Amino acid sequence: MKGAGSNSWLVPLADLSLILFVITGSGLAGVTTERGEEAQHAGAVEGIASAVFADAGSGDSEFAEWLAHHQPGPGEQFTVLGTYRSPSNRAQVAARCEELAAAAEAQGLAPRVIVQQGEAGQVLAYFAYDRIAPVARDLQSEGQ
Repeated sequence: MKGAGSNSWLVPLADLSLILFVITGSGLAGVTTERGEEAQHAGAVEGIASAVFADAGSGDSEFAEWLAHHQPGPGEQFTVLGTYRSPSNRAQVAARCEELAAAAEAQGLAPRVIVQQGEAGQVLAYFAYDRIAPVARDLQSEGQ
């Protein structure tokens, strides 16, 4: 039969784990790059999409029909993601992203638009459960 003090090592271990976590977190908050710049944290979080529309440039009626068939759930974010290969195509991709975003706004959605350089030039629109919770958003804006 074990004595009452046989599990007493668990509390100090939990304390040490918490201390290590806090020290690591505070150390990462001030991380700098090799060039001495402060590290940038990713602002957009991408979750797993529940519905995806790959724009083929065939017109807005197909996109409007796709939007009408999907009812977003709580916490679901609508995103328009445009990627371009060459910087010369950036303006064209950005304009198409804005067209899709405007169509989504007309349907009462608040779209997030992301335009970035990538390996393939394409425009995707998708719904995903990746909306940042209000508490997390408040902490991000306060720099914590």
